[in-house]
Amino acid sequence: MRDCIQVQLCKRLPSFQPNTMKSVFQSFLKQKKEPVIEELAPERSDIQEPEETISKVTRVALQGDIALIAIDDILQLIHHASLTGELEVHASGNSGSFFFSKGMLVFGMLESNQKMLGEILMHEQLITAEQLDECLALHEKGGRRQRLGSILIEQGYLHPDNLTSSLRRQIKEAFFEALGWIEGSFLFHSNQIPSGERTLVSERVDHLLLEGMVSLDENKAL
Repeated sequence: MRDCIQVQLCKRLPSFQPNTMKSVFQSFLKQKKEPVIEELAPERSDIQEPEETISKVTRVALQGDIALIAIDDILQLIHHASLTGELEVHASGNSGSFFFSKGMLVFGMLESNQKMLGEILMHEQLITAEQLDECLALHEKGGRRQRLGSILIEQGYLHPDNLTSSLRRQIKEAFFEALGWIEGSFLFHSNQIPSGERTLVSERVDHLLLEGMVSLDENKAL
């Protein structure tokens, strides 16, 4: 079951201070009644497990308007409260999905305007256009079952370390793009993890926020 806490603010909140992050999040929870706990049935087996081993899961979604509470404030909350889950951000014409593990960014992507991996690899001069075209053809021929990065490595065109660094850059650029959105909505699902075989990173959100703010200021100055 999912218990949603609607954040309703009359004005934009100031940046949270690190020592108040957990108390702010806990105060949201205290405003609600006891969260609903869904008991999960054990998997079928010949031997019934003891009742005390049955898992109990509580999922809480924090949602609101990014025109009232800025994305960077939400990200600071996630970081300082060491939250695990998925942050969905929806803006006009685009949306993003970012996953966190104990406050660390592990994966992120945009629905549109996402920089493609091949574009990043070519920009960093790690592969040539011919190598990319060849591997894209193999990718299509295989029904897109195998990831492009794996094909590039198998063909000997790319080192695994270079693939990881390029994927990290792809995730960070999606993060920085969403950081600049000032209108839209957000929704945080606790305890959600990326689906499928994803290459995960581990990036400190506070460092990314600082890097992202510097990048935004530089773009405004141009």
